[in-house]
Amino acid sequence: MNERSLVHSNRLRRYTKHAASLPAVLFLYFFNLLDSTAVAAFRAPVSAQGGMVATPHPAATEAAVEILKQGGNAVDAAIAAAFVVSVAEQYHSGLGGGEFALVWRQGMETPAALDARECAPGYAAADMFIDRKTGQPDGDRSWKGGLAVGVPGSVKGRVQLHQRYGRLDWERVVAPAIRLARDGLVVNRILHGNIDRLKDDLASDSAASTIFLSTGTTPRRGDTLYQPTLARTLEQIALDQGASFYKGVQAKAIVRSVVRTGGIMTLKDLADYRVVWRRPLVVETSASGTASAHQIWTMSPPSSGGFCITLMLNILRHVPLDSMSPGSADQIHMIAQAMERAFADRAAYLGDPDFSPMPYPLNDITHGEYYEEAIDRRERKPVTGPGNYKLERIEAPDRHTSHISVIDGEGHMCALTTSVNTAFGSLVFVPELGIFLNNTMDDFATDPNAPNQWGLMQGTANHIAPFKRPLSSMSPTLVFKRSDKGWEPYLSLGAVGGPRIISAVLQTLINVIDNGMDIQAAIDAPMIHMQWKPDTLYVEPGISDETIADLKSRGWNVLKDRPRTISQGVMYVAASGLFQGATDARGAGSAAGPIPIP
Repeated sequence: MNERSLVHSNRLRRYTKHAASLPAVLFLYFFNLLDSTAVAAFRAPVSAQGGMVATPHPAATEAAVEILKQGGNAVDAAIAAAFVVSVAEQYHSGLGGGEFALVWRQGMETPAALDARECAPGYAAADMFIDRKTGQPDGDRSWKGGLAVGVPGSVKGRVQLHQRYGRLDWERVVAPAIRLARDGLVVNRILHGNIDRLKDDLASDSAASTIFLSTGTTPRRGDTLYQPTLARTLEQIALDQGASFYKGVQAKAIVRSVVRTGGIMTLKDLADYRVVWRRPLVVETSASGTASAHQIWTMSPPSSGGFCITLMLNILRHVPLDSMSPGSADQIHMIAQAMERAFADRAAYLGDPDFSPMPYPLNDITHGEYYEEAIDRRERKPVTGPGNYKLERIEAPDRHTSHISVIDGEGHMCALTTSVNTAFGSLVFVPELGIFLNNTMDDFATDPNAPNQWGLMQGTANHIAPFKRPLSSMSPTLVFKRSDKGWEPYLSLGAVGGPRIISAVLQTLINVIDNGMDIQAAIDAPMIHMQWKPDTLYVEPGISDETIADLKSRGWNVLKDRPRTISQGVMYVAASGLFQGATDARGAGSAAGPIPIP
């Protein structure tokens, strides 16, 4: 039996071992109907030698593989892909946004964590989104227009990431993005959909409409989108490593656009922006519940993602998930309880650690005994948290943000998640640069009794302050597996979709470690999401009506919801020396390596 047949056979045995998990087998079929994604059930991971890349856009994957073939390492490849995504997915990410990255290379004791998250401008104030006449929050201003823009960090983050860990010349790493912007981008279904959904907003900006609505209407799938201004911006970044973006002509253009649309950013804010290198969070876990077989490193605050993932994994260490059927009511019930506890603690405690120290050391969340009370094997125990919130349901934005995972042929790993927050960020377009700016200010607790765009309730630790970084759900994650040689590189993983990033990364880890799935099956499996408020357990298609009825009988308010997250993952299979890549059926990405395995 060849390797691909073996993958299919092993996966089929894993699913059919548990009758309760049969709905997961049908998931991709229903998914195809709901999301127009032509995929076959039991997709095998992409296999290759010499490394592997998984990105949300084929052009980004192609660029990263090109860099690996030129002798670049995982960091070079991830940065090249990130710049290409900044051209191909301006609705999700771009030069006007921010990002987190985890990187590890041979010889490092622990991975390094890059914090290039946006920060509040120097004139920001805690009540800046409260209407002075009514005393009520003005939510529109926190997500649309110049006031919603945080000081962008992506460009400086990529520069410093490359300076510390890159190998190739900087110009070669940026080159693929320049070509794509100059020579044209083929419009896919996701770009078409995002432009069409926001065409009225885009049409109101003459410079943006010239590019994105050049024919006077939404470009069709298969059309070519040219971005010559963005190409020139990237050429300057390739030349001066972002100096102009933060202190020169490009910085002046950014500030003009922000101020013109009602914002408060200054040239000093851009000049003073700094990247922070942080120690990531770590948890060791095993499906057996005995000796730890996996070491999971993930992003520390101001990412709430790493905090929540680490906390949830430690809660679930007390639960024999590997003895439960994947997708069963028993397993979902346990996972949802951990999610609810973690998101309640997120609201209560988390903020920028440079402004709001944790009430207990972050390392304490690796112990887990405190949280044993969060789990009840049969009945749901609703979590009491801060505030008196009545939020029941919210129509959250879709799948914004972009994630890139790379492991190169030497075992170096990088996981990079980048974003402008919601679609096209603040919708503030910088005509001289050809970029949109983020609306990350909405990720602060703009009002203590109101949710943000993602329905997240947040506490005083995440209130707005000058130069403070808002909480993020971005959760780039690296996993090592124990072997006779010690801890070996195993997984580079991440997801997109606001707070659902956190639940998607957690479930992918559980699917690999506890449910025995390969990386593709782990990512494609139906997901759940529970973020404490609203009091709703969201389930994707593929979770059976019988399972939903069982969950309701345990006290959960269950809502079937369409998919709202996309994951990317890369795995190193030490036994074969092969690399496997997986890109989510929910998206339009791709995975590839320098030497494909048929």
